[in-house]
Amino acid sequence: MDLATGDPASPLFGAGNSGVTARGGRLHRNDDGRSEAYEDILARAGLELLRGEGAGAREGQPTRAMFSHGAVFAEVLVDPDLGQIRVSRLVGAFAAGRIINPRLARSQLLGGMVWGIGFALQEEALHDARTGRFTNNDLAGYHIPVNADAPMIEALTVHENDPFVNALGIKGVGEIGVTGTVGAIGNAVWHATGVRPERFPIHPESLVLSGESA
Repeated sequence: MDLATGDPASPLFGAGNSGVTARGGRLHRNDDGRSEAYEDILARAGLELLRGEGAGAREGQPTRAMFSHGAVFAEVLVDPDLGQIRVSRLVGAFAAGRIINPRLARSQLLGGMVWGIGFALQEEALHDARTGRFTNNDLAGYHIPVNADAPMIEALTVHENDPFVNALGIKGVGEIGVTGTVGAIGNAVWHATGVRPERFPIHPESLVLSGESA
């Protein structure tokens, strides 16, 4: 904003950063409504590109990371002819502060890991290119993991005493089981086939065709 508010040729001159609002590709003065387009501001300054950098910090304890964390390990079986992928084992270890209800936390983590199987191998929303509507908006077309797709899954909670996060030392388990599982399955497929998955869900044909081209 300094490019505009500090330029006498700009209608925003003298407004200051706090006196200007950005919306709709323009900067607007809060006092009288005058505005100027971003491209005009850059053109007058002789710039084609404007780059900004900033830093953020967590309020209160900016030097401490107080998030839940974990790691997931996956074992997969891949049919060398068909490219069909089956997850045979998942093990996850998670630290989420003080666990008040171990059974509930473990259930949440197990559910997240099953969801990760769906994310990595099955779940895909398909759209009609003309209307934009979903074409697989039922369980016949949108595939999710069932019991037969859920292998031996183990979710471990690692004891963690964090006196800084809050008075009880409690963190969340939310969806932490999902994201690590997706990456672990992708890495396991790469380790088994030598093909690095580039998108999710991983389609069997992407492994077969990549193997043929190699």
